[in-house]
Amino acid sequence: MLFAKSNEYKRRLEICRTCKFFEASTQSCGRLIVGEEVETEVLFRKKSIKLCGCVMPIKAKLAFAQCPASKWSGVLSLDEQIEFKRFLLDMKAQGRLEDKDLMKFYSFKDKATGAFNERSTCSPCVRKDINMFLESMKDVIVE
Repeated sequence: MLFAKSNEYKRRLEICRTCKFFEASTQSCGRLIVGEEVETEVLFRKKSIKLCGCVMPIKAKLAFAQCPASKWSGVLSLDEQIEFKRFLLDMKAQGRLEDKDLMKFYSFKDKATGAFNERSTCSPCVRKDINMFLESMKDVIVE
């Protein structure tokens, strides 16, 4: 399960819709990002933050997603998200999936989604999951 529970999704979306950075016409966090990434930096609580430009009815459904202004967070802490993204990038670069990597992947996936996920050894299926997570974590910066 990659999606937030229904009540959590509704809570997140309500927070977004009442946020001063929410663009009602596009349902996005700041300016909608289409094609090339365009970062929008704003001042929030005396801190500079980058609005994500995501379509919030979609992003708010993802269990591991978080608000760039920290108004709501995902299941994983930022440190855990960075660790997970590093791990995914390493797995993708390896080009092969070893049993120990699959165990670690599903451990992260379970925590990220807040649910037990069915295990699969199907390489194309796992690679699809890896790519989906990486796409959804594009705003998580790994140094």
